[in-house]
Amino acid sequence: MTTDNGLKYTVWHKIKTEILDDCRKEGEWKILLLDQFTTKLLTSCCKMTDLLQEGITVVEDIYKERQPVADLKAIYFISPIEKSVDHVVKDFESKSSCKYKAAYIYFSDACPDSLFNKLKACQPKTIKRCKEINISFYPKESQVFLLNVPNAFHMLYSPDKSVDKEAAMQSIAQQIVTLCATLDENPGVRYKREPLDNAEDLASLVEEKLVQYYKTDEKNQCKEKSQSQLLILDRGFDPLSTVLHELTFQAMVYDVLPIEDDVYKYKPDGSASKEKEGRLDESDEVWVKIRHRHIAVVLEEIPKLVKEISSSKKESEGKVRFMLRVCAELYLH
Repeated sequence: MTTDNGLKYTVWHKIKTEILDDCRKEGEWKILLLDQFTTKLLTSCCKMTDLLQEGITVVEDIYKERQPVADLKAIYFISPIEKSVDHVVKDFESKSSCKYKAAYIYFSDACPDSLFNKLKACQPKTIKRCKEINISFYPKESQVFLLNVPNAFHMLYSPDKSVDKEAAMQSIAQQIVTLCATLDENPGVRYKREPLDNAEDLASLVEEKLVQYYKTDEKNQCKEKSQSQLLILDRGFDPLSTVLHELTFQAMVYDVLPIEDDVYKYKPDGSASKEKEGRLDESDEVWVKIRHRHIAVVLEEIPKLVKEISSSKKESEGKVRFMLRVCAELYLH
């Protein structure tokens, strides 16, 4: 589990209280169904052991073929997209083919009425809950988040008029608002004007969606602004970063080692042994301590760190081999 501070913990706490606690029944185990986005989201902020403690016995991909488990209820934590909703309907479309005893459905973001209406095709009384929890971003680190708009740069800056820039803007704004909601903030929105209108346009959309989200009654009264400030900048604010090579330890590690999804591989006892995996995340105190330091400083500290890790004995083997490999690769470069 993540440490009890920072964005990852905040996201996990929200998932725990608004999903797992919401449908909890003492002594009852459930199956958790995820799609591509929510799998990545959940993986970023908790481990399987955390889910086991919350009564989740199995985690499955909603898009894959699954065996029916008629005596267990299922929690569906999914994106509000047609593909995911269609798979829910498929699981409960007939009484004889229901995969689970019942379904608790939680959408990561606002779900259009057209998709809600699709759920009416499910067998009566099988859907026990259907809610939106508003988390449509990835908590990458305790103070870093990513949005789920992979082609945003092209869509915002492409001269091609056929590119749907407005759709990208709407998606980015909505995801930023879910971040604010997760942090329980209604920030003042500031932006850098010119040379393009992207920052201003996005700021206007975010402010509009914040007002809509925080409406409290029919008089359109909105939650008061908090002291926090949301600053929106475009790439033109810091163009040099695109042509300079980042020299922090974290950046260099990802440059020189074949790390995928924050996972590195190593062999404990030489080339003949079975390969193992280690994860670079905030559960590793050494990684948190050195990741944002300049590589020259870290290289000087590595011998001392290796000695400290070796003496601690706690999961030291993989960490030591990782540090030594990093050291060797960086000296080669």
